[in-house]
Amino acid sequence: MEFNVLKGRVSDIDAFAHIIFCNKDGVCLGDHSNLQELLQPFVDGGEFGTKFGGNLYAIAPASLSVKRLLFFNLGDKPTNDSYRKASASALKLLREKNVTHVSLSLSGLDPSARRAVVEGVVLGDYQFNNLRSETDQLPKSLEHFSVHVGPASEPEVVRWFKIAQGTLRARDLCQYPANIMDPTAMAQQAQRWGEQFGFKTEVLNKPQLEELNMGALLSVAQGSQRPPHLIVMDYQPASPSGKTFVFVGKAVTFDSGGLSLKPANAMAEMKGDMGGGAAVIGLMTVLRDSSCNHRVVGLVPAVENMPSGSATRPSDVVTSMSGITVEINNTDAEGRLILADALTYAARYQPDYVVDFATLTGACLVALGPKVFGVMGNDQKLVDEILTAGQEVDEIFWQLPLVDDYNEMLKSQVADIANVAGSRWGGTITAGLFLQKFAKDYKWAHCDIAATIFEKPDAYRPAGGTGTGVRMAMAMLDRMT
Repeated sequence: MEFNVLKGRVSDIDAFAHIIFCNKDGVCLGDHSNLQELLQPFVDGGEFGTKFGGNLYAIAPASLSVKRLLFFNLGDKPTNDSYRKASASALKLLREKNVTHVSLSLSGLDPSARRAVVEGVVLGDYQFNNLRSETDQLPKSLEHFSVHVGPASEPEVVRWFKIAQGTLRARDLCQYPANIMDPTAMAQQAQRWGEQFGFKTEVLNKPQLEELNMGALLSVAQGSQRPPHLIVMDYQPASPSGKTFVFVGKAVTFDSGGLSLKPANAMAEMKGDMGGGAAVIGLMTVLRDSSCNHRVVGLVPAVENMPSGSATRPSDVVTSMSGITVEINNTDAEGRLILADALTYAARYQPDYVVDFATLTGACLVALGPKVFGVMGNDQKLVDEILTAGQEVDEIFWQLPLVDDYNEMLKSQVADIANVAGSRWGGTITAGLFLQKFAKDYKWAHCDIAATIFEKPDAYRPAGGTGTGVRMAMAMLDRMT
C-alpha cells in the first residue's frame, strides 16, 4: 500500500474515491460542508438512514479532483472505535467496487479520532493471501491511501500508519500454518526484520538453552523434531530515556497439547498459539520508525509442543533456569513453562518493567469473552498503564487479582511447584501466580491474550491472529516517558 499525506485544499485531492463521514442526522463532518447539497436529498428522503453504516456512493461534482464520493454514517454518539470501524467498513464497500485508490480527510477530528481512522483503513484492508495460487477472483487490496491532514502534523499521521503496519506483521506470523512458521522460521523472520527495522537479533539454539539450564522451556520442545529457540531482540534508541522495557512473548508455533493431547476439534487453531510472540516481534518492528526513546528488549521463546516417544510425560519434574523445580502434571499447560525461563532470562537486562503476552488460558476466554484480555501484575502502576493504553486503542484489558491464597492450588507433592492447579477453578489467576514466581526481581505484568486465537472477523480484525498487543504496547510506551 502506498501511503500519501496531503496538504492544501480538500478539493485538490487526487484519488478515485473519497470517503466522507457524516453524523446520524446526515450532516457532513470535517471540511465537507460544500458537499452537503449533494447528500441532502437522500437524507431528506430517508435513504441515507440514521444508523451506523448508512452510506451513499455518488459521482463527485466537477469541482473536485476525485471521481467518486462515499458518504458514510457514523451513527449516534460516535466513539473512536466507531471511526475505526467506519473507515474499515467504508474501505470494504469501495473494495467490492474494485476501487484501489482511496482518500479521506482528517480535518475537524480530534487526535484520537484521527488515529482511529488511519488504523481502520490499514487494519481493515488486511488480507492474508500469501499461500493462495489463484488470486484473480480475490478482493483487491488498497494500492493507494491518501490522507488530507488539515491541522494534524504529517509525522503524527505517518507514525500511526507505521504502528498499524506492525500489527499486520504480527497477524501474518499468526496466519501462517505451523509447517511453514515453525520456531526456526520465526527466528529467521525476526532476524530479517531486525536488519530492516533497526534492532539487533540473537537466536539462542538448543545447546545454548541447555547451557543456560532452561529445563522448563526445553521440556516443552523435547517431543518435537523441530528445535527450540529463544529469540532475543534488542532496540537501543539514539536518544535514550534511561528506561528499559522487556517484552516477553509466548510462541508455541503448534500446540498439540503434547501427551495431554487436545481434542481434534480444538487442534487446527493451535497454529495461533504463538500470538504473544508475534505481538512482541511486531512491536519491535515499529520502535525505530515511531521514535521510541526507551530501550526495548523482546524475548520470544519459540517451541513446538508435540507428542512422541521423547515427549515430556505427565508427572515429570524439570528444573527451570531459576532453579525452581516444576512437576508437569499436564503437558498442555506448556506456555507458562517456556515463559518461566524467559522471565528469568529477562532479569539480566535490569529492566524497569517487564510485560509478557501469551495466549495462555482458555479460562480467560470463559471469564472475559472473545474481545477482552486479562492482565495481572505485581506493580499497580504498570497494570494501570496497560489498562489505560488498551482503552486508547480499543484493545480492552481487564485486571484480574493475583490471589495469594490460590498459591495453595499449585503445590506439588514432589517438586517446588506444579504447572497446573489441583482445582479447575480460577485457571487464569493460577497461571498468573505460576508466572509471578519467576518475575520476583522486577516490576512485571502478564497479559493473557487467548482471545486472539478465537476472534471472529469484524470490520478491522480478521479471524485467527489479530496482532493484539502491538498498538497497546506502543501506546503504553508513549505514556511512560
